[in-house]
Amino acid sequence: MKSQFEVYLRLKPSNNQSQNAMQYQLNHNKRLQVILPRHVKFGLVNNSRDNLEFNFTHIFDQKSTQEQVFSTVTIPVINSFLDGYNATIFAYGQTGSGKTYTMSGAETWQLRGVIPRALSYIFDEIDKRTKFEYKIYISFMEIYNENAYDLLEKRHLETPLEQWNKIALYEDDQNNIHLKNLSIHQCNNEQEGIDLLMMGNFIRQVSSTPMNQSSSRSHCIFTVTLEGCDTTSETCFLSKLHLVDLAGSERISKSQVEGNLLNEAKYINLSLTYLEQVIIALNERMKGANRQHIPYRNSLMTTLLKDSLGGNCKTVMISTISSENDNIEETLSTLRFSQRVGQLENEIRRNEKIDLEAVVKRLEQEKLILIRELEQYQRGGNVNSNNKKLQTQQQMLPMTNGIPLNQKEITEKVELYLNERITQLDIKSVEEAQICFEAMKDLYNTRMKEYVTELTFISEKLQKYDEILTRKKEQSSFLEQKENSSPEVEVYRRNESPQINFKKKPNQ
Repeated sequence: MKSQFEVYLRLKPSNNQSQNAMQYQLNHNKRLQVILPRHVKFGLVNNSRDNLEFNFTHIFDQKSTQEQVFSTVTIPVINSFLDGYNATIFAYGQTGSGKTYTMSGAETWQLRGVIPRALSYIFDEIDKRTKFEYKIYISFMEIYNENAYDLLEKRHLETPLEQWNKIALYEDDQNNIHLKNLSIHQCNNEQEGIDLLMMGNFIRQVSSTPMNQSSSRSHCIFTVTLEGCDTTSETCFLSKLHLVDLAGSERISKSQVEGNLLNEAKYINLSLTYLEQVIIALNERMKGANRQHIPYRNSLMTTLLKDSLGGNCKTVMISTISSENDNIEETLSTLRFSQRVGQLENEIRRNEKIDLEAVVKRLEQEKLILIRELEQYQRGGNVNSNNKKLQTQQQMLPMTNGIPLNQKEITEKVELYLNERITQLDIKSVEEAQICFEAMKDLYNTRMKEYVTELTFISEKLQKYDEILTRKKEQSSFLEQKENSSPEVEVYRRNESPQINFKKKPNQ
């Protein structure tokens, strides 16, 4: 199923309402017309366009609330996530434009952002979906200066950054990316999820810059993993929701940062440049260009977000821009990037898996039933659902105008009788009775062959499932031996979801 990227725009309120505020017009909250300022930098007299137009899925003006953003952007995405589809929401824009405010929120509960509201909504919804049983897992990482770190590792609260364990990436034979040194935490309620989010935000790298008093100096990926199982069937699924707060780009000539802040800005701008290169390459491929290579591996961030950008994932971007003319160049850059992203689409599918253990148990039960029925046949029994015996001495064969029916008609009547379509047969002669016995014998042999064939098929199927389970156990044992000296590992599957061994949650 095709899923078009949805791109939303949010305008940050201007700090001053003077002539320095950016001039723009909104059309039905879907089209933004930016009126370019006339000053020396852009040319007091020129022949270029004096306004530019950009289209979005929806535009949130300066008066929009956190609740409005969440309801419009996030709820449809989370509903897909709860149905078994991978999903990603990421915020993009220059430093100080409101990305972290949109994703995490401010200090008060009323101003909480997308991530805490998403946790509340997820747990409210799974309580309503009584047909399913769920397990929730959370991980939280940051990419700082092109190194990834676990934000939910409690030791990081007490140790300096230089002593933190870096998250290592490696790829297995099935093209699955494994993240070593990234912890995964099972979450049983909303409060546990909020506590993990607050701890990660406390550890995250933040600095004060001339452009932003509380500038995020790292890209952050908050991941919610959902294991779900339909209690009415043997179908389970595993889906991931990535909530990404990208660090903001900044012009070093304008921010005038030095030292460590300058080094951080270089890494941030470089990774965002690689992100733009991936988007351009994907656009070229969509337009039919002979573009085979997509440069995902140029940066850690694009490697981790490979599925979000061009794989099995429903992806949404929230672009945030400043409302001041001083930032007009950065604003136009963000708007142009948003238009390229909005042209992309992903092929998404439900990450559905069959519970192999449940299937094996069901097939084993069916096998036992068929074996018992086969034994009954061998003892001369009937496969009838009511275990009726053939009472041939009472069978009567119908007549037509006093003339006996031919052999074909007698066979058809016998089959109707055995299938309980008629209640009795009228037999007038020994010859007719013999024909009836022959017909019953032939039908008996035919059904026996069908049941033996079905039994053989099920036995072969059980043998295949046993082989699959054996391979799964061997793979699991291999991974455990490989990772027994490291923290938990999160598996990002590109082509398929991992096997789910689901257990019912206790009654609350």
